[in-house]
Amino acid sequence: MIKNTHTYSIRVLYILTLFLLCTTFVQAQKKSSSKKKAEVIVEKIDTIEAKKKPLSKAPVAPFRDTIFYVYGNIGSFTSDQRAEAISKRIVELEEDHKYTEDSLKLVEHNGTINILYNNQIIASIDTIQAEQQSRSKIDVAQEYRAQIISAIDNHREETSWQRIAIQVVGVMLILVAEYFLVKLIYYAIRRLKIFVRMQRDKRIKGLFGIIDAQREVQVLVIVCNILRSLLILVSLYLCVLLLFKLFPDTKDISDRLLDYVVSPFKSIIKSVIDYMPKLFTIIVIVVIFKYTQKFLRSIADKIAEGKITLKSFYPDWARPTYNIIKVILIIFMFILIFPYLPKSDSNIFQGVSVFAGIILSLGSTSIIGNLVAGLVITYMRPFKLGDRIKMGDCVGNVIEKTALVTRIKTPKNEVITIPNSTVMSSQTVNYSFSAKEYGLILYTPVTIGYDVPWQKVHELLLEVAQRTDNLSKKQKPFILQTALNDFYVEYQLNVYIKEANMMPRVYSDIRQNVQDVFAEAGIEVMSPHYIINRAVDGTDSTIPPVKGKDIHE
Repeated sequence: MIKNTHTYSIRVLYILTLFLLCTTFVQAQKKSSSKKKAEVIVEKIDTIEAKKKPLSKAPVAPFRDTIFYVYGNIGSFTSDQRAEAISKRIVELEEDHKYTEDSLKLVEHNGTINILYNNQIIASIDTIQAEQQSRSKIDVAQEYRAQIISAIDNHREETSWQRIAIQVVGVMLILVAEYFLVKLIYYAIRRLKIFVRMQRDKRIKGLFGIIDAQREVQVLVIVCNILRSLLILVSLYLCVLLLFKLFPDTKDISDRLLDYVVSPFKSIIKSVIDYMPKLFTIIVIVVIFKYTQKFLRSIADKIAEGKITLKSFYPDWARPTYNIIKVILIIFMFILIFPYLPKSDSNIFQGVSVFAGIILSLGSTSIIGNLVAGLVITYMRPFKLGDRIKMGDCVGNVIEKTALVTRIKTPKNEVITIPNSTVMSSQTVNYSFSAKEYGLILYTPVTIGYDVPWQKVHELLLEVAQRTDNLSKKQKPFILQTALNDFYVEYQLNVYIKEANMMPRVYSDIRQNVQDVFAEAGIEVMSPHYIINRAVDGTDSTIPPVKGKDIHE
């Protein structure tokens, strides 16, 4: 009984042990499976992250030009090392005389497509290469194979004897053409200089009076020499471009040299095309203001000529008013155009504008004063062009009125320039206006002794006025007695004239006639009074002989 019980206990322990072992094995398998799944998930995440990150790429360029790119690193090999190795294999492939296109095959191995030549791997296309181009591996492999074949064929063609012979002939032709082109330039410029020298004193007669004909010919000859140098430089530049273009190794240099010249022109043309809308806007604004200015000019001319009359607006105001409106229009037009000017919003442009404004404001105080004075004078109308005026000690005719100065020509043909600010601060007498509106009164003082009756003097002075020309016929002369001095009476003859420009002539005629009339009447003109050198018997007299007779006969 005890033995059976012991056997039963051993069996129970055995079963429990087996159960524990099975449980442990199952848990180990689950852990291993979970670990593998985690590794697969991590690997997938790494792959996704690798796709998201930009991979390094290196160009494969066995014969200078890039035929395709290699992406990413494999193991310890970087993309640059892989690209260099592929380029080296392609160069060796081109040097192999047994190479044919058909010997370059595509073989897939372990998910990678290899480009093989005689069982040698030239390049491999894996999933990363395809994904970087968003294409399938077979498509990328076929493209790479085609590009390798094309690169080898092009290089063999470029290094063939036929191509070298063509290049040698091309070089010779280019050099010969350049030689004759330079000779032609020298000949053409020489003929042009001969033609210029032959035109001296014919078509070439000097430039605006600044330089004479000989100096102008010399300047034109210098221009011809500069033109010759420029043409030769351009021809040499084109020659170098063509020579570099013939050879594959220097073709890139030719392209860069050409780009140095073409790129600025392209940039300029592009800038002009981009600027065309703004330029069109500026043209429209200028045209509108131009025709507005022409319309206002025609109105001003008609007002100045009297064809259009405006109440309380004088004809001589028309052109100055037009000039003021024109300046305002120009300023307003510039304000509208300014935002459309190139680089108008740049700090440099704005700084220069501010600096110019400051300089103008600091240096134009007197100019602004004269401009304002000229504007005020225009609308005050103290005188007009041609008027005889007196300004301070200056007497003459107004020959020019500008915004800054007024010019007067004296009776002695002296032209005097007076700033408008001085005109504003001076007292101005307008003889012409007085003569036309009221009749200008000219007066001459005459002194006669007390021994002559004043009635006789008045009669003689009226005779003087009667003999004087250029006096007003409608307005009668008159006489005033202005002073009773110690030795004589001072009489004043007043006459009217309508032409202020005749003042010097009329004054001269009046004084001449005074001498003649009083001499004929036997009356001494005590002007100045004659006191000394008088004989005791009173026979000496100041009266000149009349018509060859002595006054005492």
